[in-house]
Amino acid sequence: MNRNNTYVERRRHLRIDKHLGVKLKTGDFDLATETINLSCLGAYCQLNKHIPLMTSLKIALALPYGDQGNEFDYVECNGVAVRVEEVLSETNVDSVYNTAIYFNEIEESEKKKIANFFEEHQPKE
Repeated sequence: MNRNNTYVERRRHLRIDKHLGVKLKTGDFDLATETINLSCLGAYCQLNKHIPLMTSLKIALALPYGDQGNEFDYVECNGVAVRVEEVLSETNVDSVYNTAIYFNEIEESEKKKIANFFEEHQPKE
């Protein structure tokens, strides 16, 4: 919504811009990529393969922790592709796809892992 040139955020959950390893699995194939951003209820990432809208996905997300960030806590859940936008590459012949994934089946314990990650990695204002 734009009122008096002021943008009003419609999202209910905070997003954090982080490139985190994520594995996606469908009935047909597996993909490994990184997130562009993350919330407690979803992730936005760029894929080299088109996934049709509402495709069911099994998700494994790696959240780094520790002083060096070389240890990982894994979040496992199910999700669906809720937005897919083709991005034409100037340097590559193949397209990539910006894909928004909604975590439609996520245990509270897995949400808590993401919430803890957010607490540790909040952008400083």
